[in-house]
Amino acid sequence: MARVDQYMVVRETVQHTPLVDNHAHAVERLDAETVEEAFAGYFTEGALADRDARHTLNYRAALGVLAERFDADPDDEAELLARRAAVDGATYTRQCIAATNTGTILIDEGYPDRPVAAFRGEVDAAVHPMLRLEPVVEELITEHGEFEAFERAFRERVAAALDGEYVALKSIAAYRRGLNVGRRDRADARAAFGTVRGDWDGRIEHPRLLDHCLHEALDVAGDRGAPVQFHTGFGDPDAHPRLVNPTHLVECIEAHPETPIVMLHAGYPYVGQAGYVTATYPNVHLDLSLAIPFAQGGARRILGTAMEVAPTSKLLYGSDGFSTPELYVLAARRFRGALADTLEGLIDDGIVTEAYAETVARNVLRENAIELYGLYG
Repeated sequence: MARVDQYMVVRETVQHTPLVDNHAHAVERLDAETVEEAFAGYFTEGALADRDARHTLNYRAALGVLAERFDADPDDEAELLARRAAVDGATYTRQCIAATNTGTILIDEGYPDRPVAAFRGEVDAAVHPMLRLEPVVEELITEHGEFEAFERAFRERVAAALDGEYVALKSIAAYRRGLNVGRRDRADARAAFGTVRGDWDGRIEHPRLLDHCLHEALDVAGDRGAPVQFHTGFGDPDAHPRLVNPTHLVECIEAHPETPIVMLHAGYPYVGQAGYVTATYPNVHLDLSLAIPFAQGGARRILGTAMEVAPTSKLLYGSDGFSTPELYVLAARRFRGALADTLEGLIDDGIVTEAYAETVARNVLRENAIELYGLYG
């Protein structure tokens, strides 16, 4: 009985600790047609046909969330979607995110195309923006004909953001050129700038120019102690499955030992490799968003694998919620449940005490992010 009571304390700590969501996106206003005809697509990262997206575990879990909110049959998909299509977007978003007990959200403003201020007005949580780097590169390429002017403007834009309200930087290099970011070579970057300008199609993919910009941004962030987040692991179809392995980022990490680097999404499916890199490099931290909840059936395994060698002081809760608020709900629910189960297993195995398990819960869900991003300071 005493052991049950001790477990209850750990589980209650996990369930009731206010979340700091270190990686998410704004919620959009989805029209009724989108909800009724394409809602399942928001719960998978692949380019699945709707008939297949409807059979992912994450989407089935989302229908369960709708059933609870509308007190309806979880197997009546048409009714659930009709009810969802009829909600007031702003009110529904506020209610959903409030139900997660999230106190602070860090927003990657690069997607979707919705102002952070608009999202901030729809939630009760504190909202802090993060600057996505690739769109800045793409904007400045069209404004500057000389490499030196472009380079200077890029550094100034990044510095101004971090000296203002932005708490971190974010890169989607994984989508554009893979994570195997090369060494800095200014001469190569200058030549690449001319090539890109001469054949500009609106999307930065040239590895030599993008690599140079990433190194410049990492320098600026390091001078300020600001974290830089990198997408790692699975994601949209333009991410090559082989080049999103977090181990590809090691050369870049080694070039910037003073810059805090956050590898996003547990590097899924390369979770063990992500944990290894996190354990090896002092400046690397591991976000666990997207993998949980999208890998619904693997949440406990993902957490357990991440904790095998990575210090729990370097693990971060995130939802990667985007476009629809149910993703915030799914992430919080699945993460809390899996974390409680994982910690109880570690107690059973004699690896941690109940008191330390409570510390881990508070750190992963909240305190690690507060310290890393300098929140509330």
